[in-house]
Amino acid sequence: MAATFDVKLDRGGSDGSPGNKDTITNLRFKTADDNDQDTSNPIPIVAGQTKRSYWRHVYMKCTVAPTTKVDNIKFYTDGDGWTGCTLNVGEQFPTNTDAADTGYELATGTLGDTGDEMVANHSGITSKVDAFTKTQGSPLSGPSINEDGNLIDAVGEETDYLVLQLDVTDSASPGTLSQETLTIMYDEI
Repeated sequence: MAATFDVKLDRGGSDGSPGNKDTITNLRFKTADDNDQDTSNPIPIVAGQTKRSYWRHVYMKCTVAPTTKVDNIKFYTDGDGWTGCTLNVGEQFPTNTDAADTGYELATGTLGDTGDEMVANHSGITSKVDAFTKTQGSPLSGPSINEDGNLIDAVGEETDYLVLQLDVTDSASPGTLSQETLTIMYDEI
């Protein structure tokens, strides 16, 4: 049988212990650590400054087990972004398993103003890349898998975290940005 996954967002709580584990179909970047699909706490556009969303911990959780295994996970976009905005993705994948959320770090910042920059403030992220440079032809390898055997072969098993953050400069246009598709692919046997 083909594997099935939920895409999840961990948020709130404290380091190593998220308060919420939301199943998501849409992800909104804002200056708050919530999953409300509204326009509250938008990222402001300020002359001469870069403002940021709170970082987001995204992962996949297996809901139907593969016949044998899932591995070789890759992340990519369509390569089109937004003017004045950079969607950053961490090049490291903080540890997350069905048994422990040790790589989870509470998103921090100033509510309604800006999130703290992830490379400087998330101990599990030491470098980032513009997500829109990662396309189907040149994807980001990961998130990784820290489940037994470094593969997913059972219901409830999870990938490590993919950490995302949106930077907004003063060349961005005000208002809600167009929706973009982020893709996570994997090998299954």
